[in-house]
Amino acid sequence: MTYVDDTNAQCAADAAAKFVSWYYNQINEGKGISNSYVTNNETYKNAGHPPADICVNGQVCPTPEDWEKLLAQQREAPKATTDKKHVNYVVDTYDAHVINADYRFGATQNLIDIHGVNDGVRMMIMVNVSGTVYFGVSKRSNEEYSVKQHFNDVFILVPNWDTLGKQSKYGKKFLISSQTYRAY
Repeated sequence: MTYVDDTNAQCAADAAAKFVSWYYNQINEGKGISNSYVTNNETYKNAGHPPADICVNGQVCPTPEDWEKLLAQQREAPKATTDKKHVNYVVDTYDAHVINADYRFGATQNLIDIHGVNDGVRMMIMVNVSGTVYFGVSKRSNEEYSVKQHFNDVFILVPNWDTLGKQSKYGKKFLISSQTYRAY
């Protein structure tokens, strides 16, 4: 492995950790996620990027907003008289792999010049997440949730050129280009 490979692997791991923490916290708190997809990013739209490819349990989900509607339906699980969460995603493991260390789609020449292949910024990354999702609240006092399922999420993340262009420490550094979700 070369220095560039080590840098990219570490940057991918760091990006995956931040993304996974942010994404599942958003879902657990019932907050929006649709602006994290290339579909809703002007830079990618203007460059002609196709909409995000979202697949949920083997079915095409047309838009990030449709995925948010499905997530909202999950939160409507049978409710008890407690204040406990009715849907909770718990991540057990995640893994990240660099797909393309020199991703350029939609980037300006200035961004390409500023961010070289060696800095781990221009990467397309695959993030594979596994965990358990808990639904509803059980009526038995010794059980917190009535239903649990394992889930697997596979994301393809691409650089958020808008955030990189502003040199901001804040904001999403990667956007979702593809997502395949399966609960079983």
